[in-house]
Amino acid sequence: MKKLLSLTLAVLMIVACLAAFASCGQKTTTVYVAKAIEGVEVERYGYCISKTASNHDAILAAINAVISETDIDAVVTYYTAVSNGETPTNSIATVDLSDNTNGTLDIYTCSGFEPYEFIDNDGSTVIGVDIYLMQLVAEKLNMTINVQDVDFDGIVGSIAVKDNAIGAAGITINEDRKKNVDFSDPYFSSLQYIISKDSESFTSLSNLAGKKIGVQKGTTGCMMVTEAIENGVLKGTGATVVEYDTGAVAFTAMKQGKCDFVVIDELPAQKLVK
Repeated sequence: MKKLLSLTLAVLMIVACLAAFASCGQKTTTVYVAKAIEGVEVERYGYCISKTASNHDAILAAINAVISETDIDAVVTYYTAVSNGETPTNSIATVDLSDNTNGTLDIYTCSGFEPYEFIDNDGSTVIGVDIYLMQLVAEKLNMTINVQDVDFDGIVGSIAVKDNAIGAAGITINEDRKKNVDFSDPYFSSLQYIISKDSESFTSLSNLAGKKIGVQKGTTGCMMVTEAIENGVLKGTGATVVEYDTGAVAFTAMKQGKCDFVVIDELPAQKLVK
């Protein structure tokens, strides 16, 4: 009987040790989700140019013509697949500007905002929805393009004093920006999203009370969170805004525990958590 009891205890100890060993080798994976913020207005993206650009009317007309004539949803679908490392299921027309002779358009953008602008596999070329549409604009004007990859929060200010330049970076049309630049017709609509852990999955800014909220500098998300902290639902809650150069950098900071949530536009948010 004693031998049977000892054997049973030994087996139980071995099983417990094996279970403990197995659990040590397992890593907990954090799942992140992106959800639309409830009760916020739809924002509309536009391309901006200087109010005093020498070719102001021609450039704006070319941009609006491209927006009107192009199946932008198809372009978004195409570059969403590319940014995900997938083969697109649709095709878009190839644009060749090599023989154009009417000068150069400087395109100010900020990569890291998939699928609108991101770095190609070569590690340096900026591609995406906005860049492709700017190629179509240049084609209409018999021009080439020179892409300037800069910080987002400086684009509108730079465009305001530039000639033959376009701001193309998923820029939301708003009254403050319209004081400094002229906008094209809207070409895409978006909402602001909260990126959170799956266990939280928040859809209201009020859920972020007392938290560190990561945003991309100068964006609608940055403005929205700042306003909520200064005058809105997050006022007096201890919530703080933490600004980063891109949404991707903000999301990396979140995963590193440097901020608790990220607020950013819809498609980039969905790409980041994919």
